[in-house]
Amino acid sequence: MTTRRPQVVIVGAGIAGLSAAVELTQTGDTDVTVLEAMDRPGGRVHTVTALGVDNLDLGATWLHGNKDNPLYNLALQNNLLGDTEVKVLPAGDKFYTEQGEQVDLDFILDFWSKLDDVTDQAYKGGKADNCESFQSVGEFVDHKFRTELLQLLDTDRVVSWKKLMLAWYKKFATIDNACNSLYNISLSEMSKYEELEGEANVPIPKGYGAVVQVLVNMLPHNCIQYNKPVKLVQWNRESDDQEFPVSVHCEDGSTYFAHHVIVTVSLGYLKLNHSTLFEPPLPQCKVDAISSLGFGTVDKIFLRFPSPPLEEPFSCIQLLWDEDKERQKEVEETWFKQITGFHTLEGHPEVLYAWIGGKAAEFMESLSNTEVGKVCTQILRQFTGRSDIPDAVEVLCSRWHSNPYICGAYTNVPVNCKAKASDVLAEPLPGHANCHGKGNPLQVLFAGEATITPYITTTHGAFISGKREATRLTDLYK
Repeated sequence: MTTRRPQVVIVGAGIAGLSAAVELTQTGDTDVTVLEAMDRPGGRVHTVTALGVDNLDLGATWLHGNKDNPLYNLALQNNLLGDTEVKVLPAGDKFYTEQGEQVDLDFILDFWSKLDDVTDQAYKGGKADNCESFQSVGEFVDHKFRTELLQLLDTDRVVSWKKLMLAWYKKFATIDNACNSLYNISLSEMSKYEELEGEANVPIPKGYGAVVQVLVNMLPHNCIQYNKPVKLVQWNRESDDQEFPVSVHCEDGSTYFAHHVIVTVSLGYLKLNHSTLFEPPLPQCKVDAISSLGFGTVDKIFLRFPSPPLEEPFSCIQLLWDEDKERQKEVEETWFKQITGFHTLEGHPEVLYAWIGGKAAEFMESLSNTEVGKVCTQILRQFTGRSDIPDAVEVLCSRWHSNPYICGAYTNVPVNCKAKASDVLAEPLPGHANCHGKGNPLQVLFAGEATITPYITTTHGAFISGKREATRLTDLYK
């Protein structure tokens, strides 16, 4: 126990950094400075006004689960929630093949439900089905498809539809997991993830940025310093000034001295920069954790048309691509075939948006908005058979992989990686583990969605992790 007033620097004003800052400043016993590399808070939460819409979410979109979800509770307390949940199986979906055939919706909904059942089994690690021998989620899903979902009495047409649906569903799942392929995702480690109970996709009518603003408003004035990229975190400093064992150096030449620093940068940023970001370097156990965890890209594409592109209302135009035609081609030729469908934006039928993930998303980011818009409009014309669909008048794409301070979307657990790598990443420095060395305790702490095993990928995981690290410090000074 110590009685000094601690100086804490938090690197990053995303959800984890804001959560930690709010927790630490509530008592007034801690001096907190948040250093944010960008000119805005939120990190991978980014709500913008564009395309005639006040609340486009380029990043995180929904609250996942409304039971024991601190972000849901925060949104509820601040009157940020609407009345309805976003349903995953809207009756207004239209599924088209590459040849322009519209697939029977009753078949789609029934088979989609069966694929969801397989995914639920995968989230249990395949244990209930004695399928632990499969390394990847992709292998497990293929096995279930061959042995349970294909039927002897299926007609050739039904078999074709099922194969197209399976390929579509896998692409859909790669977006959920921020990966290139389900064959990259560990089956055994899926069971470590915990879904919160309640509604799966809770929308925030004013955009996710409204939650960020609530957190920012809870902080003292000038607590957050923007446009402050950090280039070096020195810890276990040996100098005449022993009061501050940590110094944080920014690219603009400014330096902040602290008793503790909470690092909340993305796993993608750590993968690229950990070797130069810390002095002394991170211990090998932490480097191994950073290396073994996966971090992928997920982007959104928004298209605004002069009027709703189809006369009849729909929730989404889903795309069933013919996989055999593209299997051997380079991503530059086939990137657009990772788009699973075009959704209508609620309240704005003239605006469609699509998700794209993996290497295809990374390549998409190399194209201009205009180029992306032309390709997407042609896809809509091809699949629906409507050559009269006009060109989009405005296009906006997120570019999370290209953002030098984010470098992707969120974390996954690949084959041959253990989910406990997140726990290793979360351990403070110096800590109790032998690989962490000696020195004043809790000099460098880590938070973010990559550091919390049960809730990796999620904003509520990021929020909980920030509070977790703040609590470590407040407990130290009790």
